Amino acid sequence: MIGQECEMKSAPVAGPRPVLRQGSPPPDWLGCLAAREDYGEDFQVTTRPDPNADLLNIKEAAALLKVSEASLRRWTNAGRLACLRLGAKRERRFRREDLMAFLEGGAAAAAPAAPASARPAEVLLEGIAIEYGNHICTLYENDLGRLKWSVPFIADGLRNGDGCFLIATKAVRNEILGHISEVWEGVEEAVDQGRLVLSDGIADGEEMCRFVEHALVMATRSGMRSFRLLGDMTWCLHLGMTYAELLAYEAKYNYAIAHRFPLVSVCQYDVREFSGPAVLNALKCHEDTFNYPLSRFLAL
Repeated sequence: MIGQECEMKSAPVAGPRPVLRQGSPPPDWLGCLAAREDYGEDFQVTTRPDPNADLLNIKEAAALLKVSEASLRRWTNAGRLACLRLGAKRERRFRREDLMAFLEGGAAAAAPAAPASARPAEVLLEGIAIEYGNHICTLYENDLGRLKWSVPFIADGLRNGDGCFLIATKAVRNEILGHISEVWEGVEEAVDQGRLVLSDGIADGEEMCRFVEHALVMATRSGMRSFRLLGDMTWCLHLGMTYAELLAYEAKYNYAIAHRFPLVSVCQYDVREFSGPAVLNALKCHEDTFNYPLSRFLAL
């Protein structure tokens, strides 16, 4: 798919399908500004939301939509309305543009669905209960370690009806999918139905974020209510991203996507391919990782 346009398959929905394209170099995102000599430029990682974003608390959002706060909690829990979860208390914050898009959806967007309790509040993997909305970093140092999280994470998601994303180089994808096929027979059907999205990634990190965000919104509108995304981050190196561009993409994804949807995101890093400073800064971009025993995320 590299160097070519590639349409993402999705469940039947109205509107255009997202298209993968290699775009222009990524811009300098706020929150990923300079400080590291290792990259030939200053670099500092932060996962804080864009301070210029128009964020509303739940009381303000409820007033704007003229609904109760309980309705907002129900819709965000069900994945019908995007929100950010900030701070140690994971308080909801809403972007005005998301609320306006929800309003434009009218009754269809707010139509009753299966109760939120029908969707598990967390993903259980390797004995760890990971809540939806978390963005985790795992590390591995050999080919077997690459499979420790990726195979059960995606296989369990497909069994449970989650929409799944697998973003990796073609060789790594084929290896992971081959092992998933040994434990679950529906891989090809899941791809055909759009429940499993396969991607090589996009060299422009901002466009990659737009692609994932659009896919999540369209899949939510089509009825999917929870998601898993596994990225084997060597794809970034194969597409020519610098370390600074990669970490800028991670930080952008963290605050713009990972905490806004009923989504568990796992980014795994092959420590044979990345420098020590790059791995350290990758961990800084995945602050949710530190809510769990760190040793469980090391496949060494």
